[in-house]
Amino acid sequence: MELNNIKRDSSETIDDFLLRLGENLATYDLTWTQAAKLLNDECDDEYSESRWRKRYNSYVELKPIILAKYANNEVVQEVRDATVEQRKERIKLQTEKNEYNKQLREQSRAELLEEKIIEAVEKRPTIVIPQIHIKKNNAKRDFLMPIADMHTGVEFCLRGWEGEILNEYSPEIMEKRMWKLLEEFVVINDEQKINHVTLPNLGDSVDGILRMSQLMSLKLGVTDSAIYFAEFMSQWLNELSKYCYIDYYSIFGNHDQMRMLSGKRDEFPHENAQKWITKLIEANLKDNKNISVNNCNEFMYVDILGTKVLGVHGENERNLENSIKDYMLTYNKPIHMLLSGHLHHYHEKTIAMNGNRNVEYIQTDSIIGIDDYSLKLKKTSNAGAKVMIIEEDRGRTVTYNIKL
Repeated sequence: MELNNIKRDSSETIDDFLLRLGENLATYDLTWTQAAKLLNDECDDEYSESRWRKRYNSYVELKPIILAKYANNEVVQEVRDATVEQRKERIKLQTEKNEYNKQLREQSRAELLEEKIIEAVEKRPTIVIPQIHIKKNNAKRDFLMPIADMHTGVEFCLRGWEGEILNEYSPEIMEKRMWKLLEEFVVINDEQKINHVTLPNLGDSVDGILRMSQLMSLKLGVTDSAIYFAEFMSQWLNELSKYCYIDYYSIFGNHDQMRMLSGKRDEFPHENAQKWITKLIEANLKDNKNISVNNCNEFMYVDILGTKVLGVHGENERNLENSIKDYMLTYNKPIHMLLSGHLHHYHEKTIAMNGNRNVEYIQTDSIIGIDDYSLKLKKTSNAGAKVMIIEEDRGRTVTYNIKL
């Protein structure tokens, strides 16, 4: 066979080509000198015939040993062990890289949120503080007006079986309902002349993103919703302060949690939008002498003319009657009234009496009303709120039900 007809295959390495030539010298009618020329042409080297022949002989000597190892699976196992170790190292590096990227993402989100808040504070409109000093009367009565579940930022239209609207909601509708609540309260205050209200916000001021389905109903982003709500609530409280003195309390809701789509419930329980919403409201109204702004985190415990009121959002309460008993035993504090939101559904029950006061729980109305989730739970009530009169030594005596 002519030398020009013997070529290295494209899939062959130089060593593969060497082995093929060495094993087939007689077939190709080659000498080692000729084989060396073919090998040098392929690798652009000028090795001697002797060097190529020794390289080939080394393979011939090692071949039985290699075959024996393969027969005993020793080589296979060595390869497998090496592969496993390589995979472990790759996984270690990938894990380290993922953790580093996660920390970068979290830091970037935190910095972005901080920048948004600073921008909102710097650009917030000037609120004209009323130059009126409200004095509470001495009638030994007080207003209690809890509000809950505003879910700012969400927009939806919930329809019934025949296409009728069961509930419709948007940031604009939220504002209309809150202004109506203020007007209704002012009328009641003019009638009762109490001039002071304890106003707990029981949480879920913004909608957040707890489920993928919420992405379709969010009109405003989570951060934008929180800033929008803080500005609106500042204006609303400022207007209300023209008619009465306000003790405003804010409580964490589950939708207020700073949770991303991949986050888990209570993963960062103290990182809650309600916290800095309240700080922004407090900054807006710092010069208003008719408003006291309080951030209560997960619980509000206040004394209203001797009536001990505990406020919670409600996502952790399976049975409100048992919750009153459990909280009293755990914290060794008396509770006459437990206020809870969360379910968008009104329900109340008296479970005992304590002197002239009842021991009761009130599952409050919501500003948003029913949505897909509350409808699924079959816990439905119209949007609304309650204005209650608390009297000294008697507890709750009068309740105004306001439909919104």
